[in-house]
Amino acid sequence: MSNRPLNWLSITAGSLFATLLLITGAQAAEAGLSTSNSPNSTLLAHHTLSHRSTELIALRKKKRSKLKIKRKAKLTAIAAPTATSPTDLAQATPPPAPTELAPPPATPPAAEPTPTPNAPKVETPAPNHFSLNTKLEGQVIFGGAGVFSGDFERNAAFGHRTRLELITDINGGTLTTRLQAVGLGLSNQRDTEANPGAFTTNEGNLSYTDGTTGSSIGIDTLKYEFALTPQTQVVIAANAGASDDFTDTINPYFDGDGASGSISAFGNRPSIYYTVGGVGVGIRHKFSDSTELSLGYLANDGQTPAPGSGLFGGGYGAIAQLTFKTGENSKVGVTYTRTMNAEFGTGSNNANVNASGLSGMSNNFGLQGSFQLSPEFALGGWAGYTQNQAAGGDRQIWNWAITAAAPDLGGKGNLAGFLIGQEPRVASSSDGTTDTKAGLHIEGFYQFKVSDSLSITPGLIYLTAPNQEDGRGSALIGALRTTFTF
Repeated sequence: MSNRPLNWLSITAGSLFATLLLITGAQAAEAGLSTSNSPNSTLLAHHTLSHRSTELIALRKKKRSKLKIKRKAKLTAIAAPTATSPTDLAQATPPPAPTELAPPPATPPAAEPTPTPNAPKVETPAPNHFSLNTKLEGQVIFGGAGVFSGDFERNAAFGHRTRLELITDINGGTLTTRLQAVGLGLSNQRDTEANPGAFTTNEGNLSYTDGTTGSSIGIDTLKYEFALTPQTQVVIAANAGASDDFTDTINPYFDGDGASGSISAFGNRPSIYYTVGGVGVGIRHKFSDSTELSLGYLANDGQTPAPGSGLFGGGYGAIAQLTFKTGENSKVGVTYTRTMNAEFGTGSNNANVNASGLSGMSNNFGLQGSFQLSPEFALGGWAGYTQNQAAGGDRQIWNWAITAAAPDLGGKGNLAGFLIGQEPRVASSSDGTTDTKAGLHIEGFYQFKVSDSLSITPGLIYLTAPNQEDGRGSALIGALRTTFTF
């Protein structure tokens, strides 16, 4: 009896709850039916479903793109990327660019690639059509010299000649700029103030000094060389040009331009070549392997536009030479120079100037030869004649020499040389400047090669009649030259 009221209450509560559920479900069904019958409701339902579908599709594609990016990043170094659909290409983010190259374009090849902010910018340098290549060469001479006897006896002196050359290749040509400093006086000069009876002369001048003692640095040679044709070489000299820039001096063992070979200016090369120097142009043309023509014009003071100077208003030298190769190491040269107020720089004082202190107009003729008789011995020499016309009269000037060379004597690269000759001398004149005695220049030297960059050359010069004057005592000049090259 005690449980019956409780069972009745539970049955009654369950019945009420079920009735409420039935009423609520019926109302919801009526509301859904009325909504489905409305057009706007239908569009809203479709739009909602479509929007949810698009989001689902985009989410799936985004996931696929991320998976593909990760897969491509792993396979880039070993395989080409696989083809993707147009939709994937449009929505996928490009892979990160390599560290050294710009990223590939996402558009067709013709379009410019869009740079990645983190990728370095690689610039292609513009083409360079004007390239310079400069080489530095150097030469230092330590020289000592002194006169042991003779009327122009001097104390021994020690000095130097230093050269630095910048050789620049420019469009097939070569520009040479030489800086030079000299600190060694002439060994054959007397102090005329202390000894009024003393004299100076060009005879016995050393080949590696111009008498400068200040050691000031200046531009010596400045020239540009280029090939006009395969057989023709052109040299343009803007400062301190010389005939040997474009002419064979036919004295291979003795002409080392002061650094090697003869220790004297006279023995360095035939005196006719010293009459041409300055500013101008030279041409060297080969007709064949055995015949060559050299032509040139150099003005002594061509860089000065003042009256009495310039290219054509002052002193000058013009040269023409035919060179014939007569053997493997044998040559003969026939040379002509026409000069105005140009000096030899060797020989007696009269041979360089007349009684009025002028050198005037000269026609100079020279015949030179060098003959290699064997690998260990060569003979050479020259003869020169000058017809000089100056204010006050005409003069005839002669010079000659015979040379002998023994290459590799005592070791590879060594050289022994001997020369006997007569420096330029006035043999006859109409102005009273004839030299009174024919003197000889006798010279011997031995060049010892220490290494490829160092050589030592002792030498002696003996003058039987200094300055070609009667009554002058003979002179003996000694020199020691050490040459460094780099």
